Amino acid sequence: MIRKATQADLSALQAFLAPRVATSMFLSGNLQDHGLNATGHPTATTFWLTEDEGGITNVFGLAEAGYFTFEAPAFHPQMAPSLRQALAGRKVIALNGAAGPAEAVLAALELSKDKIGFSEALPHFSLAAGALIVPDGQTSLRPMMVDDVPMVSEWRYGYDVEIFGSENLPESRKRSESQAAELVDSGRGRILMEEGRPVAMTAFNAVLPQIVQVGGVFTPPELRGRGHARRAVALHLQEAQAAGQAQAILFASGASAARAYEAIGFTRIGDYRVIDLAEPVTMGTST
Repeated sequence: MIRKATQADLSALQAFLAPRVATSMFLSGNLQDHGLNATGHPTATTFWLTEDEGGITNVFGLAEAGYFTFEAPAFHPQMAPSLRQALAGRKVIALNGAAGPAEAVLAALELSKDKIGFSEALPHFSLAAGALIVPDGQTSLRPMMVDDVPMVSEWRYGYDVEIFGSENLPESRKRSESQAAELVDSGRGRILMEEGRPVAMTAFNAVLPQIVQVGGVFTPPELRGRGHARRAVALHLQEAQAAGQAQAILFASGASAARAYEAIGFTRIGDYRVIDLAEPVTMGTST
């Protein structure tokens, strides 16, 4: 039986997620940033869980923006009706989790094929403490600023089109603008500069005391092949290490990205499933 988490579950929830941090950074980061079952922010997240005599067995979270994430190693098909009931009436725009459980969760939600815009298992990488390699170069990294929002919005939209096949729809553009503004507000976005001009961007999707999750890495097509992305990520991680976050995880969007991350010290640990819906879906209404 899937039930909504309560404050009485908080310690057990954190204890369940902590050793699974590599596959639960979205859940753990949102929980740290906003608390349990918070509202009022795109990444404020409502949590559900399952349990047995030994404690929590699965955790599910739905961010206010519609991102559904889960750490569900013990999920089985019998839980499907309970999961659909928990999400009934709520908007979902994307799902992600470790590749194996993600397949089972997606099947449980009974989404029709025409609702799926993108669905792929991406290579999942980890950077151990002390493994970072910072490439040589003259480029420098700076925080994203308010004046960067229009450019970052375009870059985020370009990233979504290239990776997820997003269409030029008002909803897609609005999401890119919201993500750009949030990167500036959160202080987690960085711009790589070369001779006074922006050449790449990187960001942290989630930040915990000892580990970060890298995301939103993008170099405009005309500036690729020069090592900008790997240097941007490495310099940002160098900052994080100075703040005590010695480890990192990320997902690679393809073979070229995977090679770039391996070149700065990352090693592959598995696959992570990313599923973008073609348009927002209100669960329980002709999914």
